[in-house]
Amino acid sequence: MHLGVETKTNCRAFTRADLCALLATASLLIGVMCGLGSATRTATEAAGCQNNLKQLSQAWLRHAADNPLLVGNVGGGEAQTADPTRQDAWATGWLDWGTSSVNTNAAKLQTVVFAPYIGFDTAVFRCPSDRFVSSAQRSLGWRTRVRSYSMNGFVRPIGQLPFDSRYRVFTRQSDFLLPSETFIFTDEHPDSINDPWFGVYPDGTGIVDVPASFHNRAAGFNFADGHVKFHRWQKSTVAKPVRFNFGFGNATNDVDLLWLGQRASQRR
Repeated sequence: MHLGVETKTNCRAFTRADLCALLATASLLIGVMCGLGSATRTATEAAGCQNNLKQLSQAWLRHAADNPLLVGNVGGGEAQTADPTRQDAWATGWLDWGTSSVNTNAAKLQTVVFAPYIGFDTAVFRCPSDRFVSSAQRSLGWRTRVRSYSMNGFVRPIGQLPFDSRYRVFTRQSDFLLPSETFIFTDEHPDSINDPWFGVYPDGTGIVDVPASFHNRAAGFNFADGHVKFHRWQKSTVAKPVRFNFGFGNATNDVDLLWLGQRASQRR
């Protein structure tokens, strides 16, 4: 008589439905993790931008305390030809989407007047979220350009005057009527940035240079009293994608331009 042992099992093979469900769950988890990673990177870059603007603000204030005039703000053709070893400006150079070394050479960016106040750390001139380079620039191995920030054109302009003479130009720190409401530096849109000078109409009727929207449709600003804040744009007039095509023309009046203009200057 042969004694056998009967073994039972509840195991079964994956069905196609089981496999599809597993793949869907895995995809969902990957998406969640990627979203968390993206959110973390976005927050980290915003914190880095805030820190850069704070350092620029502190350097600007220290320079103002040491000198009778505010550090200069070079604009227009003057920015293209300015000699950093002699220029009384916070920065020099003209950025574009071409392959000029000015786009990457920090030595052509920093000046002898302002560089000591930032500890010669040119990294503070670029927002961590600004990684935009053109195809021609990428072909040379470039990863970034050297500068993302520009200075309010009503703050001690050199070489180019503000677009509206009805408004105050700030030459000395004592010239500010509303220091907590007047910006000094801001992120500038990669398609707009060229010279270190940021042009805007204070009455909100137009804009020439366009602020960036690196931080979830927001740009960073620092103000004459030293504080830093981010402002989120409501309209597409300002919050535009990067197209690697320099210039926007003069945008039309809207709520974003009014907010920006009111913080550029005040009536004389």
